[in-house]
Amino acid sequence: MAVISNRNTQGTPIGPGLTGVQVVRFVDADRVYIKSPDALTGVVIPTTKSNGTTPAGYTDLGIIDGKLKITYDKKSKDVLTGIDNYFRSEYVSEKTCMFEFNLSQFDDVVLASISGLSASMITSSTTYVFNVGQEDIVQKALILVSQNKLDGKELQYYNPGAYLNFGFADSGDAVILKCTAKLPFFTAVGQSSEQLMGLVLNA
Repeated sequence: MAVISNRNTQGTPIGPGLTGVQVVRFVDADRVYIKSPDALTGVVIPTTKSNGTTPAGYTDLGIIDGKLKITYDKKSKDVLTGIDNYFRSEYVSEKTCMFEFNLSQFDDVVLASISGLSASMITSSTTYVFNVGQEDIVQKALILVSQNKLDGKELQYYNPGAYLNFGFADSGDAVILKCTAKLPFFTAVGQSSEQLMGLVLNA
C-alpha cells in the first residue's frame, strides 16, 4: 500500500494572503485600551498598528491575566410549515458580541477606569474610598489589541461605545478585576450597514 504524503496529511500551511506570508499559529499577546465613547454613527475605525504603544487618547488598562475571550453569538430560527413542521428556511433572530478580560493590576487607575467610580480622598496620597454599589453601567470606546508573538501582526478589535461591567475574582494567589464589555451596533464611515465591531489586521 502506498504511503500518502501531501498537504492533507502533513498539515502544510496555506500560501500568501492579504498581508504577506500566512502565520502558522496565532500566539496572542494581549492589551486593552479605553477612552470616552465615540459616536455610534460615522465612526472612524482605528487602523494604526500599536507596536506596544498606547493609542493616542486612550488609557492603558495594564497587564492581562490569562487570555482575552471574544464571544460572537448569532442565534437563528427555523421557518417551519404544515402540521408536520417541514423545514423551509432559516433566519437570524439575534446577534450579540461580548468581550471578557481579566486585569492583573488591581489598583486605583484601573478600578476607576473600568468601574466609573470616583475616588474620594480620605488621607492625602494614602487613603481613598471607592463607593462600590453607587455606580451605573460605564460606556467607553474600547480597543483590544492582540499581537502575534510569532510574526508581530496585530489584530485590533474596536467598538466605539462598549458597555463595561466588572467584578472581583481570584487567579492563583492574586485578586484580579474581571471585566465584561457588551458591544452595541454602530455604523462606520463609508459603510451603510451597522456592525458590532471593527476587526482590523495590521501586518
